Amino acid sequence: MSRELVRNLIEMLHIHSDTNEGKHELFELVLGKLQDMSLDITVGGRRESPALVASHGEGGIAYSAHIDTVPAGEDWTREDGEVEAGRIYGLGAADMKAGAAAMLAAARTLKEEDVPFCLLITTDEEELMTGAEFLVKRPEVRRASAVLVGEPTDLRVAWKEKGISRLTLTAHGVASHASMPWNGDNAIMRMARLLEKLSPLLNVPSGPTDDLTLVVSTINGGTRNNIVPDRCEAQLNARFPYPLTAREVRERIMRTLEGDAYDIVMQYELPAFETLPDTALIRELQAAGAGELFAVPYATEAAVYSSVNSLVSVCGPGSPVMAHAKDEYVERYQLESAYRLYCELGRRLQG
Repeated sequence: MSRELVRNLIEMLHIHSDTNEGKHELFELVLGKLQDMSLDITVGGRRESPALVASHGEGGIAYSAHIDTVPAGEDWTREDGEVEAGRIYGLGAADMKAGAAAMLAAARTLKEEDVPFCLLITTDEEELMTGAEFLVKRPEVRRASAVLVGEPTDLRVAWKEKGISRLTLTAHGVASHASMPWNGDNAIMRMARLLEKLSPLLNVPSGPTDDLTLVVSTINGGTRNNIVPDRCEAQLNARFPYPLTAREVRERIMRTLEGDAYDIVMQYELPAFETLPDTALIRELQAAGAGELFAVPYATEAAVYSSVNSLVSVCGPGSPVMAHAKDEYVERYQLESAYRLYCELGRRLQG
């Protein structure tokens, strides 16, 4: 099984599946592997970002994996699928093709043992998570004994993660010729004052999983060098802990900017996720070999699935710091350990 695990992961790494290309090719590969197992499969979601649920029997654990990645970025020194010193390199190796490969292998083993389970596969976790929104409506998720998301955690158990709020902040001004700026009102300068007022929210907190963080991710303003700009937009990315909500984040921003003129629009939101540390899922995870509990500052599809199933957690192979990193890799021993962990957890939670 060890060689098959590595071979399957390398096969997945050789197919780019970032937000711009290849998602359908890798999705078809995974779909074919699941069809070869004679599982009951339902495909749905958006045409450009398909999702599927593949099940054997009724009940049992639901394994959740996404097979999309962010774009590679620059300055990589390793090839996709390169193996050296016990490490398997490639875009998505940790986030989270290793978790997907381990879950596919566990599915084959559990099917042979006639243990009930289902697999949830999505292709847009890095963007809008519409695949998870399709799958969460499926009865397989609601009646699963638990949902395990295989994001990279070094096989520790993530019980708490932040929510996401993406907002567009717009400052308005008055256009004029650049030679006569007194006839205009510079929207970029207005935006600069707005962002200065937000600076207390832009500081890195002492407890990254316990406090709100806010990032100005893009700024767009002006049309030509000789025109005073009449509009400037800034994209804001807020990450917030439970029980804070996206609405409360927006209200906090608005209170901070009180007295200024601007528009603010919520573009996307995902709630913060937190589960009780002493649940049957977490107890069985640790009994099956998972590591200690910890909280994470990022968001996963766990927040979506937790709306219909109270037993949800995150545990997968690979280091969290490898996600979206140059020369991303996963340790081979963690890939193999994840497979064994997922098999044992499926056997323990098949009721």
